[in-house]
Amino acid sequence: MEVVSIGTTAPTCRLRERLNEELKFLIDEGVTVELNESTGRLYNYLSLSVSASPHSSFSFTDLRGLGRQYTANVLADFLVEEWEQQVLKQMVSKDFGYFNSDEQSKILRLSEKILNGEELYQLSRKVKLREKIQSFLEQHRHINADGFLRFRMQGYLSDLRDSLCKAVDEYLVEKEYSEFIRLLRYFVEIQDPKLLMVHVVMLQSGVCQVYDEYHKLLHHEYLDNFEAGADPEVSYEDLLISALITLAPENIVVHTESFKAKPEMRETIKSIFEGRVVECASCDLCRHTPAPARTAKPVAPRL
Repeated sequence: MEVVSIGTTAPTCRLRERLNEELKFLIDEGVTVELNESTGRLYNYLSLSVSASPHSSFSFTDLRGLGRQYTANVLADFLVEEWEQQVLKQMVSKDFGYFNSDEQSKILRLSEKILNGEELYQLSRKVKLREKIQSFLEQHRHINADGFLRFRMQGYLSDLRDSLCKAVDEYLVEKEYSEFIRLLRYFVEIQDPKLLMVHVVMLQSGVCQVYDEYHKLLHHEYLDNFEAGADPEVSYEDLLISALITLAPENIVVHTESFKAKPEMRETIKSIFEGRVVECASCDLCRHTPAPARTAKPVAPRL
């Protein structure tokens, strides 16, 4: 007895393997399960047939219901885990074709991260698909997976498009940030060093203090006059970077322990002053207890 047949433009071998795995329990109960693949001009087909021995505890109605239920489960999982990426690729190519192939690949990765970053979000998509497929199979024996997605799952496709739009926004922000970092790195490279070394320490308040190679506190108008919230367009990180670029040190010691609350600021300093940053793991400055100012030889950080 044929329970259901699936038509799709995609290969059916993986779908057959997964469905066969799901229906093993029926085989153990004496039910004969047959999965047959065939190829047409436009579509590949997979049909599921089941038949029970006279001594089986399953009725005809039971087998039909179970077969369609498990087909819905497997098809929903398969659509989300394996076909979803192909759908996203088609959407990117159609809706965001003005990006080059490398940019499209990055957008796809960001979109997949958005869709699959939260397990519950991925699970909810599977549940919605499964319910729709199962409801459809209660009335129909054949399902065209491609057409079902295109015409009966507009909400699901809308979620995929939303993830791509968010991914594009995220990509453009990252691209703008990378270009900004590149520009600042250029400013750093063309300047002659004015100081041999500076130490950067973040206080518990989130404000940074900059010391010279002798652990003497340095004052800079950008940092000394900072008032939180005074200008929403200017962040403290922007002011710190501007101050460091103006000071033009040959080397920067970032006291890592003090940056635990804001590791992203530490990474920004490392990105802009590439090749000039040393991280200190433990010293007086790391513990926010600066040593007295000295006029003797510079103290190297303990790494």
